[in-house]
Amino acid sequence: MLLALSRGSFSLATPDFPERGMALVALALFGRLAAAVLLLWAYSRIAPAGIKPFGISFALTFLALYTVELVRYAGLHRYARPTRAPR
Repeated sequence: MLLALSRGSFSLATPDFPERGMALVALALFGRLAAAVLLLWAYSRIAPAGIKPFGISFALTFLALYTVELVRYAGLHRYARPTRAPR
């Protein structure tokens, strides 16, 4: 559900309205972060001894998946840096 929300927010970032799209992307990211904090809090109440390894792995996975999502859904892989013309 959170992934679908985030993917939908990236589709709203268009060249016509980039500010609106990026604001919605940021809201989706903060929504996912809030859900992650809530999950970590719940886990700390259920299994307090395992919160440290769970929290570290959860945070790293969150960052890795968000990076993949940013590249894939925002279309960053379609853009190339301009190269210099041969002299």
